[in-house]
Order: sequence, then structure tokens, then C-alpha cells
Amino acid sequence: MSSLRQYIFLSMQMTKTLEDINLYTWFMDRNVNPCPDHFVKSNTELTDESKAWIYEKLIGRFSIGNSDGFFMGQRPAFEDPKEAMMYELTWG
Repeated sequence: MSSLRQYIFLSMQMTKTLEDINLYTWFMDRNVNPCPDHFVKSNTELTDESKAWIYEKLIGRFSIGNSDGFFMGQRPAFEDPKEAMMYELTWG
């Protein structure tokens, strides 16, 4: 099962009403591939918990990709610089 499907499945188990569902996650393709040049790249490596946090807490578009080589791990990039700063402050 893909990580997005896992997140949606888990979030549906935790929600009690329709108002609890994040509509940006349901109706918008927020994960952009390939990463556009104007996205702000993060220095903090992505984990399962931080990826779920991105889907739950942020509303803008983002991209997940390898940074500086194959073995460096995945790092998110954000279209909104404010969301990139929020991610760095929370997970950095």
C-alpha cells in the first residue's frame, strides 16, 4: 500500500465527522514531480512521520526527491517559503 493510501486510511480511522477531513489532501494533487526550480528545498531528511505531518498540517504544493546524490535520502521542497520554514523549524 502506498504511503499516501496508508495516510488516508489512518486519517479516516481517526476522523469522526466529515469536517475532520483535510479537503486539500482529498481534492488536490499536492505532491509535484519533478520538482520545479522555484520550490524551496529543505535541508532536513524526510521521515514517515514528517511526511504525514506535511499532508496533515500544510496546504501548499510540495515535491519529494533525492537531494545531492542517491544515498543522501529524500528531502522535501515546498512552493511556499513559509511552509518550508515551518517544516525546518518543526523537523530540523
